[in-house]
Amino acid sequence: MKKRSKKQKLSPDIIAKERDELVRRHRKTILFNEREMSLIEQYCTKYKISSKSTLFRDIIISHILQQVDDNYPKLF
Repeated sequence: MKKRSKKQKLSPDIIAKERDELVRRHRKTILFNEREMSLIEQYCTKYKISSKSTLFRDIIISHILQQVDDNYPKLF
């Protein structure tokens, strides 16, 4: 006998709403000097990263989440 997977079927309205929430609407600009840009280029070449925007986004968000986690109020 095959086991049935119990996947929830989401309505198209819910899927569209979630997709709309993930759309990036806010633009930020970062300026780098020549040394920093060279370092970034070397890193991307070494690790075969094609999308620098994804790299920056991942690094920034992970740093912010780490800070939030470190500064979480503790009771004891």
